[in-house]
Amino acid sequence: MALSSIIGQAFAKERLGTLFSGEPGHAYILTGPSGIGKTMLAREVSKGLLCSRPTKDGACGSCPCCRYFEEGSHPDFRELALGAGEKTIRVADVRSRIGADVNIYPQISSRKVYMIDGDGLNEEGQNALLKTLEEPPPSVVFILTVADAGKLLKTIVSRGVVISLPPNSEKEILTILHEKTSIDENEALFYARYSNGIPGQALALSQSQWFSSLREDAVDLLFSTSSQGKADLLTTSYSFFDTNKDHVPEILLIMQLIFRDMAILIRLPGSCSLLNEDKRDKMFHILSQNKLTVLNIERASNAATHAAQALSSNCSFESTVCQMLLSIQKEFTNAESSIRPVS
Repeated sequence: MALSSIIGQAFAKERLGTLFSGEPGHAYILTGPSGIGKTMLAREVSKGLLCSRPTKDGACGSCPCCRYFEEGSHPDFRELALGAGEKTIRVADVRSRIGADVNIYPQISSRKVYMIDGDGLNEEGQNALLKTLEEPPPSVVFILTVADAGKLLKTIVSRGVVISLPPNSEKEILTILHEKTSIDENEALFYARYSNGIPGQALALSQSQWFSSLREDAVDLLFSTSSQGKADLLTTSYSFFDTNKDHVPEILLIMQLIFRDMAILIRLPGSCSLLNEDKRDKMFHILSQNKLTVLNIERASNAATHAAQALSSNCSFESTVCQMLLSIQKEFTNAESSIRPVS
């Protein structure tokens, strides 16, 4: 594998490809959501930096350094990541595997590379790493991966080059799915659109045993909000979210994409670009029955978006979900116009 074999992320690959000629900087920070490909890209860059004959596309793949790297035994490469069941990387590991190791000269490559999962570092671990980043030896390169650079201390960010990995295009996600799965074109398109531009999510959903049933339940719950009393909404509907706490991001995404299709149906009733084509009749029924407008749908969608943001910021789970359900119910039962979608 080389940089060119990684689908998408053209800017990041071009920027990182320049590291293999001349002298690279001492620290790079790859940012982007989980599943975007940060770790894969970081490993390819690490391999290229340790290679004896790299090109702008990365490692040659055949020199002894590349073979050692592929075998997981390269003496000049250290990877610091969360262990099984761990919530944070131990500070002792940061000190022993980086702080105590960094001044030892490279053994077979011209430099040493430390690849670090920044999401696994707490403040104490980051401070331990900072001591090394402040005065690194010239033959050392650090590559950190983190979902958001804002999770790192500003003093760490200031000592590295931040390279953001944006969402992949739908076409790129489709290519990845066709390369790595055997699903048909329609399924691939469905999961590509549900992935929000994140390859790892598209692959995980396409191989999951739970997503299909979760989607059915989430859509049924959404369409039932207008007919429920507030007591049922805040007990039965809330319990669905509480029971599926680990999959709430996916539930909210399902809801947002249903809202997207409902807005399309109001504007373009005959549209063929619905993501949830199998729910067309149900969406038409809800829109017509409740006389919903685009404004109602936009407000309901905003409620789901706000809930996703609030939960990612560790706001109260119960109050956030209940407030979202009440907001959606309000829009579904108090439409402000009698304009109906054309069926």
